[in-house]
Amino acid sequence: MIDVTSALAPERAALLELLSGLSGSDWDRATECPAWTVQQLALHILGDDLSLLARQRDATPKQGLVLYGESRPGLTFRELLDGFNEQWTTASTFLSPQLLIELLRLVGEWSDEFYRNVGLHTVSREPVGFFAQREPSPYWQVIAREYVERVVHHSQIRRAIGAPELQGEIVAAAALVIVYALAHWLVDYRPLDGATIGVDLGPAGSWTWCRGADAWSVSDGIDAPDARVSVPDDSVVSVLTRGVSRTEDLLSVEGDQELASGAIAIVAPLLARP
Repeated sequence: MIDVTSALAPERAALLELLSGLSGSDWDRATECPAWTVQQLALHILGDDLSLLARQRDATPKQGLVLYGESRPGLTFRELLDGFNEQWTTASTFLSPQLLIELLRLVGEWSDEFYRNVGLHTVSREPVGFFAQREPSPYWQVIAREYVERVVHHSQIRRAIGAPELQGEIVAAAALVIVYALAHWLVDYRPLDGATIGVDLGPAGSWTWCRGADAWSVSDGIDAPDARVSVPDDSVVSVLTRGVSRTEDLLSVEGDQELASGAIAIVAPLLARP
């Protein structure tokens, strides 16, 4: 289990500070999400918060994705999700920047309170695919997934307006989650038991994946691994926030090249820009 609950409020505070300083033209800038402007990407963050509170905290039987799909039979889950998100951002575009910022502050406080009190081991109503789960997941995984999504969209907004990238503990917490999540996706990669891969993310931290009998474990730091995979310091945030089309082009490998290549082939597409 990992707990990044304490990182939620600082990340939201940094986002609100960024949005509060935007000019009128900044809100209309295009983002890495091709159909959305900065304003619409911020609206998507708000919509995520509202949807999560409704179905997790309030256990609403009228879940938005289900309601959207009732009139659209035959769509895949990805098509349903994309359509539902697009419907929300289109319908809510009338919100003023001031009101959007105020609502993001309010729902951020609500979700922070809920996540602090729900219990990290409490089982949620849904599996967290981010951790390659197929059964309902504990809330520590839900919180970790939502934190990373917030950081990804926050970084996309920063890149869209040319603002300095995120840094410090906000990035370190996201890196921690991502390294643990990727270890779950490596479950079917089976080199020899005991094989170790160091993951060096520079200022964001370093970890070691170790192959056990049934899965990969994660430990802090790097100490003489069989292979070491590193990301340049100035590319860490863009790699962690899906800002790069071909993640593997930025990775350097020391040690067992074959061992590292097998892992990279699995995790690099998960980190790449859609």
